[in-house]
Amino acid sequence: MEKTLILKFTKKTWNKPVIHGLSQVSDLVFNILEAKVLPRQDAFVIMSLEGSEEDFSKGLDYLRSANVIIEEVTENIRKDEDRCVHCGACTAVCPTDALFVDGADKKVVLDHGKCVACGNCVKVCTVQCIELSVMKLNGTQGERKAS
Repeated sequence: MEKTLILKFTKKTWNKPVIHGLSQVSDLVFNILEAKVLPRQDAFVIMSLEGSEEDFSKGLDYLRSANVIIEEVTENIRKDEDRCVHCGACTAVCPTDALFVDGADKKVVLDHGKCVACGNCVKVCTVQCIELSVMKLNGTQGERKAS
């Protein structure tokens, strides 16, 4: 089993050795794709996790007990089909081929299962139809949008 998750930390948890603890309680193999501490000391880590269902259960239980908010990438990326002009610019910068042009109708398709929330597509989208929300803590919303 493999998933890409966004782990959200609060002001009280961002500086704790949570990832170390995760490695101690489970045999999950993980790759940190991005980590950031924001100005209010909220933080997030985007990571790919791989392992058995049992290890996922142990690992996610541990993270919840450490007051980490866990979200799947699919909950944090949106593509507005009405605004998309299907130019394909996003497909050129997507490292996982989560964005691709469908051969039949020549439209850009987002495969949520392949997305690792790198944000490259957001930066190159000229019509700003892709949004990646990485923080929703303490009533604040941090959105990455193309500028």
